[in-house]
Amino acid sequence: MLAVEYDVTPEGIVELIALINAVEDNGADPDGEAWLAWRKSHDDEGLGCAPIPQADVARMEATDDPVALRTIVENVILADRRSKEEVHR
Repeated sequence: MLAVEYDVTPEGIVELIALINAVEDNGADPDGEAWLAWRKSHDDEGLGCAPIPQADVARMEATDDPVALRTIVENVILADRRSKEEVHR
């Protein structure tokens, strides 16, 4: 599982922190669920991380276009943030 970690500044600017391959080296946790649970244990309760849907991972792997890659990651972050902000209202 591929995940994105990000932060949102007080001004509303989204900053990409990292793309994380959350599958353990030994093949355990192929869905990255243990990593997501660990990440949700942080102070922000996982607010700044999102799993990247497999369809988007496939699109990322199929392109060498940096603009297309950025767009895919941005869309994942924006969708994740929207859904989490709705829950926290």
